[in-house]
Amino acid sequence: MTAPFRRLLAVLRRSDVLSGTGPPIPDDGGPDDDRRGPAPLTSRSTLRELGAAVPGMAEELVNRARAAGLLVGWVAVIAVPAWTVVDRIAVPHLAATFLAVRLLGDVPMLLAMWALWRLPLGRRRPEALTFLILAIVQVEIAWMIPQTQGDPYFLLGFTLAVYGSGCILVSRPGWTGAVVGVSWGALGISVLLHPGRLAAEDVVAVSVYLGTASIIGVLAHLRRYALNNRELLTRVRLEREQQRTGILLTQLERLSHEDPLTGLANRRRWDAELVSACTEARQRNTVVGVVLLDIDHFKRINDRHGHPGGDEALRQVAGLLSRRVRAGDLVARLGGDELAVLMPGADLDRAVELAERLRCEAVDLVPPGFDAGEINLSLGVASAGGAEAYPLELMSRADQQLYCAKITRNAVGAPRRDAIPLPR
Repeated sequence: MTAPFRRLLAVLRRSDVLSGTGPPIPDDGGPDDDRRGPAPLTSRSTLRELGAAVPGMAEELVNRARAAGLLVGWVAVIAVPAWTVVDRIAVPHLAATFLAVRLLGDVPMLLAMWALWRLPLGRRRPEALTFLILAIVQVEIAWMIPQTQGDPYFLLGFTLAVYGSGCILVSRPGWTGAVVGVSWGALGISVLLHPGRLAAEDVVAVSVYLGTASIIGVLAHLRRYALNNRELLTRVRLEREQQRTGILLTQLERLSHEDPLTGLANRRRWDAELVSACTEARQRNTVVGVVLLDIDHFKRINDRHGHPGGDEALRQVAGLLSRRVRAGDLVARLGGDELAVLMPGADLDRAVELAERLRCEAVDLVPPGFDAGEINLSLGVASAGGAEAYPLELMSRADQQLYCAKITRNAVGAPRRDAIPLPR
């Protein structure tokens, strides 16, 4: 079995999918943030691992995280000062102070939003900036709660950021856990700084409100994160399967136009390229040249060296042709030991010059086990231009010249020339 077909079968038998790495995606807070590599992907894979698996997905996840952060930011920047309406109803004597604190808190939140929107930091750390916005909201409300004696309105506002983090934030659930931790910490510090402001029943009420929100927010984020990862994992697998299918199609397309032994173009591609070159020559009134060649006494080579030796001789001649042709020329194996060179834009003199060079240099090819000078070529040359450039006629003339060259062998047959061996 030839090498290209072995490679194709190996790809077809693969049970895994293509692995890949990509640009970094937002920090999701895990200890493995700096890892790179094609680790096996599961529903427990991080956003970084999923984003790195498919080109373009990392950028999409960055944009989703930034969009979520900007949404949280706009709601916070607008809703927090608007809560002054509640202040005037519940604690009118503190409304002015609370409004000043709320507006002051809007400043760092707006800066965080600006970073999310315009700065590179917003692309690298969108979750951290979103967390900062939510933390500012929680610190403000935690400071207000003891001064309002645990007013239910403020307890309700204290839970909204936790719910928002659990339902909106595009990140690992640890970030909602961090919002919960900041909320409890800020509340504890505020209660300690304002002793006696909250009665025991108020402390219980605050704990129940915040505890309920903490459990629901974290559980909601855990569930949403699992579903989101499952969706992304399915998409990654589909994308990778498409990549794998594309590779297989490319491989099959290449194999359908390539000779598996020599790596040259096969007869199918030769016929297509010849028709195209002749059509272009007629349309543009240019020329096209063809060189056909056989290895002399190829049957004798097979008899002496076996088919492996004959295959090696073909590969060496194919390599010689590939090295000597111009860019844009096509080298093909038409069948057996018959090879050909298609030379768009080459006149007869150029084609004969190439044929003579190939004939002379072929003598120097000495595969393992061969004698010097054992490989010789017979070549037939033809050229046509303008309205006379038709594939069948061109090939017929080249084949006729090849037949003439094979009478004496180690010769170049060309129109208006004697096909006789020329001295080196």
